[in-house]
Amino acid sequence: MKEIAALILAAGKGTRMKSDLVKVLHPLMGMPMLWYPIETVKKIGSRNIVVVVGYQAGRVRNTFDGEDIIFVEQKEQLGTGHAVLCAEQRLGNFRGDVLILCGDVPLIKEETVRKLVAVHQRKKSKVTVLTTILENPEGYGRIIKGENGDVLRIVEEKDASRAEREVQEVNTGIYCVDGPYLFRTLDKVGRVNEQSEYYLTDIVAIAAEDRESVVGFLAEDPSEVMGINNRRQMAKAIHVIRERIIDRLMLNGVTVIDPRTTFIERDVRIGRDTVICPGCYIRGASTIGQNCIVEQGSIVINSELGDGVVIKSYSVISDSKICGEASIGPFAHLRPGTELGSKVKIGNFVEVKKSKIGEGSKASHLSYLGDAVVGRGVNVGAGTITCNYDGKRKYETVIEDGVFIGSDTQFVAPVTIGECAYIGAGSTITRDVPSGSLALSRSRQVIKERREDKE
Repeated sequence: MKEIAALILAAGKGTRMKSDLVKVLHPLMGMPMLWYPIETVKKIGSRNIVVVVGYQAGRVRNTFDGEDIIFVEQKEQLGTGHAVLCAEQRLGNFRGDVLILCGDVPLIKEETVRKLVAVHQRKKSKVTVLTTILENPEGYGRIIKGENGDVLRIVEEKDASRAEREVQEVNTGIYCVDGPYLFRTLDKVGRVNEQSEYYLTDIVAIAAEDRESVVGFLAEDPSEVMGINNRRQMAKAIHVIRERIIDRLMLNGVTVIDPRTTFIERDVRIGRDTVICPGCYIRGASTIGQNCIVEQGSIVINSELGDGVVIKSYSVISDSKICGEASIGPFAHLRPGTELGSKVKIGNFVEVKKSKIGEGSKASHLSYLGDAVVGRGVNVGAGTITCNYDGKRKYETVIEDGVFIGSDTQFVAPVTIGECAYIGAGSTITRDVPSGSLALSRSRQVIKERREDKE
């Protein structure tokens, strides 16, 4: 088998996206659009990956910083043929086959690309074009074939005759081409067309005139080769990617009650027998263990959940770590830097930020714990808050093991509460509390008899 180089065309702005962001960096289920074709060519074993960039070239490079990718820049947008020529310095001496993909065609599957390359090499073709059949081919270049089924040329819609526009087999923009032949042929491509551009598609007609073999390989699923030019098409692509992700998870033992309303991004890992309820969005590099329940409307972002964790409805968890059998919510908010030990309970309308809470502790309702270190077996009463910010700096509250905190308590940090101390309800704690002691800070209750108004 010949060595395969991958060339991905990603220089366009994407005007129809109506965006300040270059099209190929728009996110699709947690990954930029361009990531998908790059990942596909990696999976088929291509070690030589060249990406042609143009609009916001620096931003694209920075997004993929650290990846084993060669970037070349197309400074003028003179068509797809010109884009490929921009890579000649990198690939001109390459003796294998060049696989050409588009940065805005993210749904192409690994197996389809493998089949395309296999057909190309088995038939010893100079040019192999990936095609598909569309009921409405508007906007696509048409595949024109000869009597023997070989591809004679590709006609862009703006240049097509009325009869040619009736053809339903279209060009996907994906090719496998003999490397030396590719750049030799591109030297013959001109700009005599409606858009005055160098069309990559012209290499097909040139090859046919040279009596070289040009093969068309049909992609049976048109959704796989759908290009994205606007946000409506992007939404369709997100739908397809989301379905693929959820199908994979369900086949691996995860229960997703309503896939239509559930969003799980590509890097998420979920253990078997976990249940994801409707309306959830699980994002980033989140990991969820086995036998967990994520109830309706919850959001999990870049967080780690151990086995047996229950996330109750409409909770938001970001950049946090939760150990096994903990219970969160409903309507709880765990902000970045939160670490919860096993069997911790965080109840409704509790917010935790940059805090560590030890095994078996609980804050059941209406509390805020920020910049705190809470030990094991601590009871946090309703309405408790850590006053961690003085307007300039943030300070830490330390609550040691076994502390009981009465409702409506305020801890003015920095402050330390010793092991097994008791804090009376309604207290404002401004000084350290020794272990085993009772701290109270409230006014004495006064009762005055009501006097009747005199006539």
